[in-house]
Amino acid sequence: MFSFIMGVSGNNYIAGAANGIVTVAGRPASRNIWLMNAHSLVIEQVVTSLPNGHYMFLCLDPNKRYLVMARDYKKEYEPFVWDGLAPANDLTIAEQRALWASWQTN
Repeated sequence: MFSFIMGVSGNNYIAGAANGIVTVAGRPASRNIWLMNAHSLVIEQVVTSLPNGHYMFLCLDPNKRYLVMARDYKKEYEPFVWDGLAPANDLTIAEQRALWASWQTN
């Protein structure tokens, strides 16, 4: 999950936590999640949420806005999209790693 992305660095991220986790029928779920440039709609990253619904996109450009889309591969539910998201920068990289590690056991 933690990999270096060429040309981008820093502690800017978007994460699925609290009410932002992936759910299906009201229950946390593991699904693919796409991160797109909100302006160009170019896919920048794809991750899979954990079974508890948490996910994290790392090393994002703080000057960009993003569209995040979760999609049900079973096609029982419509895709869910968050548009115009600015990455957060309130956690250090070490704190992001610790948060990710804490989600592994939940």
